[in-house]
Amino acid sequence: MRKNPRVCLTCSAGGHLHELLLAIEGLEFTDCYWVMYKSSHVKTFLADKRHYFVKNTDPYKKRTWVVNAVKSLLILIKERPDVIISTGAGISFPTMWLGKKFFGCKIIFISSAADVDHPARTPYHAYPISDLFLVQWEEMLKIFPKGKYIGVL
Repeated sequence: MRKNPRVCLTCSAGGHLHELLLAIEGLEFTDCYWVMYKSSHVKTFLADKRHYFVKNTDPYKKRTWVVNAVKSLLILIKERPDVIISTGAGISFPTMWLGKKFFGCKIIFISSAADVDHPARTPYHAYPISDLFLVQWEEMLKIFPKGKYIGVL
């Protein structure tokens, strides 16, 4: 790993972005970039940050997953991150999975505070590939026993 690890921060807009910002508050990354889907408020937020846009996925349209996966792979080839930190949702999964399987990236996943006792789809997929899986509610440890409880951000 590099002296200063390259960090990929990936999430969807809205609440997932807000939670990721809370999770990294106070941390200073000297080499990081963002992977998100394009929306007007995200474009403004990312204006002064190194970033890439992927396709927003639709669970019922396989094409969006394929396009996202290809874009994610191209970004990973270019950036070669050491660590990927995500709060979800589905748009982040191709980056996490491809990063883990093909580049050996360390994966840190933070389950949403909205997931009190029943998670959405992405945490189920992120759990087996995560090096550090964080939950915000103790009830989630029943579903993800190797997770770490951190309390609500």
